[in-house]
Amino acid sequence: MAREEQAELLDLGAGSFHDVAQNLREIQRINDWFGGTRALTRHLFPLVAQQKDPVRIVDAGTGGAGLAVTIARWAHRRQRQVEVVGLDWAERNLRIAADRARQTPAVSLLQADARRLPFKPAAVDFVVSVLLMHHFSPAPLAEMLREAYLSARCGIVMSDLVRGRLPYLAYHLIQPWFARNRLTREDGLLSIRRAYTPPELAAIARAAGLPDPHITTHWPWRMTLVALK
Repeated sequence: MAREEQAELLDLGAGSFHDVAQNLREIQRINDWFGGTRALTRHLFPLVAQQKDPVRIVDAGTGGAGLAVTIARWAHRRQRQVEVVGLDWAERNLRIAADRARQTPAVSLLQADARRLPFKPAAVDFVVSVLLMHHFSPAPLAEMLREAYLSARCGIVMSDLVRGRLPYLAYHLIQPWFARNRLTREDGLLSIRRAYTPPELAAIARAAGLPDPHITTHWPWRMTLVALK
């Protein structure tokens, strides 16, 4: 399956506020049920456990702040001082995220471009993301990875889909139960067509100047990029 560059509806500003809110809820549910969240946290949580408090994490492309809240609640249960900055370029995403994170004081929100992070070098401990990388073409993705790696004191952990015909077919099958919103249905299929393969992502990470990027694949059809300092 060749990679496509067509922009997703959510990135184009399509849909009402209600549509976007439902879309972000459905995406989070799919991440939780089908391993997207776990593909990130299984790498991130052991790394955070090795650090001294406080630990500051940036969730780039936070969407509805589902991942940011998950990280903060994990830290709270373990009595760890972890601050999570949910960062997104879209104001309407952040309005939805604010409602999700209202009861989680360790999560703050910031509107910014992931390719232009408003942090000094090594100002945060980790930059993380789920389902962000496929939104960028190769050159902008390399720029985003370079910026994230520069901003992180410890490193970056980023998870995404793996492009392929089997995940594309599988998403068709689960749509009636997990993707009832038009944005979730159409953007979900396009996300798979826009996603990278592990060799492609490895090449982009090296082009970004990441000295030792590691990519791990996870069932079903997820991969996680870890680049530590």
